[in-house]
Amino acid sequence: MDAKHDYSGRTMLPVDTPSGVRRALGMKHSLIPVILIGSLGVILLLWGSRLFPSCGGTDPGNDSAPPEADLGAQTDVYRIGIEGRIRDICSEVTGAGEVSVIVTLDGGFRQVYAVEEKAGAAGVTRTYVTVGSGSSESAVFITCEAPSVSGIGIVCTGGNDPDVKREITSLLSAAFSLGSNRIYVTGRN
Repeated sequence: MDAKHDYSGRTMLPVDTPSGVRRALGMKHSLIPVILIGSLGVILLLWGSRLFPSCGGTDPGNDSAPPEADLGAQTDVYRIGIEGRIRDICSEVTGAGEVSVIVTLDGGFRQVYAVEEKAGAAGVTRTYVTVGSGSSESAVFITCEAPSVSGIGIVCTGGNDPDVKREITSLLSAAFSLGSNRIYVTGRN
């Protein structure tokens, strides 16, 4: 190998192979996976808010509420995801065949904030717990609650068969804690 010199007079050796890179950097073979996994973790943390949409709704201490269209869009994405999961699991039921699904949600995403309750002569007063002061004051966010499923409609090839209808109704009732009166299964034309 031909040695080269940089401007400081240090000797630089050409690096051709991955093992040469490890030798040049003074790393052991076992550190490479750790560095790669750590880098992936940092990338996911930085990109996480783009992968998982934030909870819809508004901050009680914030005057700039997101547009209603954004809240509706987040709820639609959630509903479409649930419909896909239901379609996938129902199509696995023996005799169901091709499945179409529609889901009704009970409201939209709901943000939950810390609340302080004080009992007084006039009754209980509730105030949001805040941090910061002045224009930087904001409510303490606790969690985001997804809308609950209030009804499911299924149209499938085998939906006229009472056994298929019973199996799908039981499956969805157990999966979503819904009464059978909130699940409707029918056959496809």
